Amino acid sequence: MKKWIILGVAAAVLLGGLGFGGYTLYSLTATPPEEEALGLQIVPEGQPVEVRRADIESRVVLDAVIAAEPGVAVKTRTGGTVARVWLTDGQSVEQGAPILTLTVEGGAASGDDDAEPAPVTRVVRAPASGTVSGLGDLAVGDPVEPGEVAQITQNKFRAVATVPANDLYLFYDEPEEILLQIDRGPAPEECEFLSLGSPSNNASGEAGGAAADQTGGSEGGLELACRVPDGMRVFSGMRGQLSIVTDKAKNALVVPMTAVRGTVDSGEVLVVLEDGTTEVREVELGVSDGEEIEVRSGLSPGDLVMDPIPLAEEFDVPSGVTEDEYYEDLDSWMLEE
Repeated sequence: MKKWIILGVAAAVLLGGLGFGGYTLYSLTATPPEEEALGLQIVPEGQPVEVRRADIESRVVLDAVIAAEPGVAVKTRTGGTVARVWLTDGQSVEQGAPILTLTVEGGAASGDDDAEPAPVTRVVRAPASGTVSGLGDLAVGDPVEPGEVAQITQNKFRAVATVPANDLYLFYDEPEEILLQIDRGPAPEECEFLSLGSPSNNASGEAGGAAADQTGGSEGGLELACRVPDGMRVFSGMRGQLSIVTDKAKNALVVPMTAVRGTVDSGEVLVVLEDGTTEVREVELGVSDGEEIEVRSGLSPGDLVMDPIPLAEEFDVPSGVTEDEYYEDLDSWMLEE
């Protein structure tokens, strides 16, 4: 009986040793999936693609906020005393209508050389049609200094959007087309381009700040403003989007964006020659829609280029995985097995 027990224990030990040895041998000889273990992305090999002709346009969509048009200043070149106030704040006025009449001292003398210069009157007129504001409690007899005396507020609005710094390349020229869409509002309509500049030059601080808030800040960017159509009913503070066509080209030579090193002005492509070899060629770039890009010179219809193009040697560097990180990932993989 003892003999069979001893033989059974020996067999169990032997089988256990064989199992552990087999696992160890497999762990040492198996090749770990390094790309998966290290989280490396496998870059697809390039394939030749043909240069073709197509219509292309560059379109950008930006968040926007609605703001009232800044008032038009009513100014007087000379100071004087108020002789008549024609209108009060809140009243409508037509362009060219009188707002104030001033009595200005020091006019031309009448007749006698020793006489005091006779006072003259000056009429301050509205530079635009709209609603008068800023007069306050100005009354007859009050003195007025040269400069702004009131404002004409027009019942017009503008849409203001912040253009991120990296998108300024697209705005060399005035936009080809701008469509304005109001959140939960009417159908999109064309919005006439007004300006592209710093926030202080485009709109009030409130509107500029709101536009910056929508895009996470305007540091390094500029603000684009367009005139809201008169027939579109909007209110200050409303939010929406601007769909902006910055450029377009008809029947242009195009290639995939991934086949070009560079996206603005100039770039490089890898041309596949007739004998199967490749050469790097400089090209002039134009309009891009985010997927394809116009090639203005350097290629001809039917040429073949590699897509995707490999990184330039100066930027084709290892991913930066350290030796310790490699062996940590390798150990984790072996334990999972």
